[in-house]
Amino acid sequence: TGLANLDLGRATGIAYIMNTADLSSHALKTIGTNLALSFKVPYKDLPRVLFHGLILASIIAGFWLLDSLKDPIVANTIGIEYQPIAKLMSVLTTLFIVCIYDYLTSVVSRPTLFHIVSGFFGITAMIIAALLTDPKYGLPNKDLGPHRLLGWFAFCTIEAYGSLMVALFWSFTNSIMDLEQAKGAYGLIIATAQIGAIAGSTLATNAGFIGISQLFVISSVMIFTVSLLIKCYHLTFRDYITETMKMRVRSVSESSSVDPLLSNLSSGLRTPSGSFDLPSVRTVTSSFDHADDEVFEIDDFNPVSIVPVPTMLQSLQTRLAAFSEGLILLFRYPYMIKVLCVSCLYEVVVTIMDYQFKVLGSHSKVAMSSGVEAGDGFAQLLGHFGQFTNVLSFVLSFFGFSYLVHNVGVRHSLLIFPSVLFLAVLVTNLVPSMWVLFVMVSTLKAMIFSLHDPVHELLYIPTSEAIKFKVKAWIDVFGSRLAKAIGSSICTMAGGHVSTLRRTAEIPSLVIAVAILIVTYSIGLDFDALIKSKTFIGADIQPSSINPIDHVDASKLAVLQELTENYHNYYPNETYSGAN
Repeated sequence: TGLANLDLGRATGIAYIMNTADLSSHALKTIGTNLALSFKVPYKDLPRVLFHGLILASIIAGFWLLDSLKDPIVANTIGIEYQPIAKLMSVLTTLFIVCIYDYLTSVVSRPTLFHIVSGFFGITAMIIAALLTDPKYGLPNKDLGPHRLLGWFAFCTIEAYGSLMVALFWSFTNSIMDLEQAKGAYGLIIATAQIGAIAGSTLATNAGFIGISQLFVISSVMIFTVSLLIKCYHLTFRDYITETMKMRVRSVSESSSVDPLLSNLSSGLRTPSGSFDLPSVRTVTSSFDHADDEVFEIDDFNPVSIVPVPTMLQSLQTRLAAFSEGLILLFRYPYMIKVLCVSCLYEVVVTIMDYQFKVLGSHSKVAMSSGVEAGDGFAQLLGHFGQFTNVLSFVLSFFGFSYLVHNVGVRHSLLIFPSVLFLAVLVTNLVPSMWVLFVMVSTLKAMIFSLHDPVHELLYIPTSEAIKFKVKAWIDVFGSRLAKAIGSSICTMAGGHVSTLRRTAEIPSLVIAVAILIVTYSIGLDFDALIKSKTFIGADIQPSSINPIDHVDASKLAVLQELTENYHNYYPNETYSGAN
């Protein structure tokens, strides 16, 4: 009887475990189905989209934690009145960093770019954490002034990390997804990333309990996690498009010295509108290691003579140009200049409003509360600011982005943020209190992360790989820093007096807000025209890096790129395998 009861108990336990597993599996499937329907993402693509969201969540968690600590460090080392000058200095450091990044995009693979950026900033964050505890150089030293180099170094490092890593992530994502995928996926990616943002800002609210230097150590772990997640991503997803993302971005200079096939194509198949017609490529058969891979037959493959080896001077010029290719491409296309304006001009206005809020906040009773160390009260205030911003951003991204781009359209969705920015300028000038600025600045930043940024990322869909990686870095990293520097220079002229700043910046802020509305409307029309005609920007100068809207064509073109590197090993009218 005892043995029978024991067997019955075991059977009951096993059945309970199996039922629980079935219920969990069913619940996860139900959640996944609802997410796919809500964001209009194909169910099979849901794991990839959520993985992108996880990567961005790790980036944003580290950034928001550091960003919440940035101004308290400045306030307690060099003084908050030097913050505008610190932003001006960050432009110079960012210029140097983006030049190195521009060069690296043509030298190393795209996953390696993530590892380099993550490793550099993760180690730097750990060094800053150690220096913050030093009695002479760190926060224990109460002597404020511009001679405190740690404050400048920490500020410039945090500014560079936030811009560069986020820009790299979106360059990578824009290269993998087409417009229809992005309309649904970007909303879910941003919503997932907001969980990391909320976590990072919540940690900052406990600066008084944990300590600022310890929070820097936590942020360094989050930064290192990005590199680990990128490695896991490429181990998990082994489809053809993801595999092609392991290649480096082709340099513009290569279009005239390497790639003779595509050089011929660029001269013979370019259309008057600047679009680029792909060569005839026929699918022959399928076979691959991890997934079915297409074998392509290329028609009209006519190799030409090898271009002469460039001289030493030409090679030097090419190397130097590699540091600024993105900048050259930026000013080559009017469309990209408009993208620059839409992506960066608002930073001038937001920087002015943000400075007003932080000056008032640093001297408020909330920041001066007793019972916390110097700087921790201000850090807690900014932590609550981050919490409010990211919760609002999560709600907007979860319920707003996908609905708007599918039902209102990209062109009209682009106009929402500039309209709110214009209203915010009016309200903050009429009612200039700290809490009004708290609400308005946090609302604007929430809309930037949840609506403006993902919508303006769609503007990069009809562009070449070189523009997605090189030009985007110049726009998002250097352009954004330059815009903030302009806003900071206006703040500097006010001498730290909020009332003077309001009188000085009122008219420029209104003019810039109206200008953004006009440019945004114009680029919305341009974007619709590009999508309708299925043309894209950048094909005329770098055909070897085209990433068309149609990803089937993109995968075929990737095969062409690989073949043209070693075209002398092949013969015309022969069948080639993409796996080789």
